[in-house]
Amino acid sequence: MSAEDVAKAFVQHFYQTFAANADGLTALYNDTSMLTFEGQQFQGVQAILGKLKQIGSVHHDVKSMDVQPSKDPNSLVIFVTGTVRIGGDNPLHFCEFFQLVGTGPNQYYVHNDVFRLNYGL
Repeated sequence: MSAEDVAKAFVQHFYQTFAANADGLTALYNDTSMLTFEGQQFQGVQAILGKLKQIGSVHHDVKSMDVQPSKDPNSLVIFVTGTVRIGGDNPLHFCEFFQLVGTGPNQYYVHNDVFRLNYGL
């Protein structure tokens, strides 16, 4: 699979799973993974899932996605923009950055995840 194919599949899976059941994201993270959510840092599967589940009901509408290979040939970075509805409220603009690190052929985990809401757009 190309980096673009991996990124498209990952982004679709991530946001669909997040909307359906955040616990389904467990396998995407490990104990070295880090999430920065609106400036707050969370490291490890339990801390990350705790934060994601705390957000509650969400629905992401992805507007754009960019992908690049990373320094390591088994890693790639993904930048996503779009809107998110939290708890059914009005949509807010967001951006999210992921670094995926390969663990085997076509297998990756999220090493870095940075999320920000974009106010005033």
